[in-house]
Amino acid sequence: MKVAISWTGGKDSALACIKAQKSHEVALFVNFRWDKPSLSHPMAIAKLQSEAVNKPFLWERVQDPYLESYRLSILYLKNKCGIDAIVTGDITVDAFHGKWIDEVCKDTGVQVIKPLWEKDRTTLMEDLLESKLKVTLTCVKEPWFTEDWLGRTIDEKCYQDLQELHKKNGVDICGEFGEYHTMVMDAPFFTKTIHMPSFTKMKTENGFIMEPTGLSLKPKPA
Repeated sequence: MKVAISWTGGKDSALACIKAQKSHEVALFVNFRWDKPSLSHPMAIAKLQSEAVNKPFLWERVQDPYLESYRLSILYLKNKCGIDAIVTGDITVDAFHGKWIDEVCKDTGVQVIKPLWEKDRTTLMEDLLESKLKVTLTCVKEPWFTEDWLGRTIDEKCYQDLQELHKKNGVDICGEFGEYHTMVMDAPFFTKTIHMPSFTKMKTENGFIMEPTGLSLKPKPA
């Protein structure tokens, strides 16, 4: 089956891609861009990701009315790019959007593949650690996190700390309810790795986001 990866830039879409590659042909990546980009997913990093992936990368602008706009984009992927299905990193029902991608693809003839759907959170985090993805926390929300979490790489120590926070304040260790957001700096399907020498921290109404500086693409380590 020929599939497109719905790419947010974060860990879940990247892990879903890795899982989908095992049984499907990944033809392209697509980023659905809203009129107002998410500050949780820095565009400067996303642009380098689009250069680093080893497949065509499409930017699809969506706007109000969003359901119709998304469907037009999905139909374009089907009719012009030959896509049979779209792969997302959704883990559970979104409290605000519900099963959004399922509703978008209804009656379009495009299937929805969700490799992470309703999987145990611990299993997903362990899969992430084994996946060779390099993932950075680009947004953290209060009251679950303090600003020192911003910019951390999800490694074994970070995973342990997330488990402790889960016990302490109930944070979802995958950040599925918006407690934190991430961006992928390297992946097995990247041709180069993203180098971020520094970043500044910005306070928001309910947490902290980063503004990367000095970003560049570097050759992968041998």
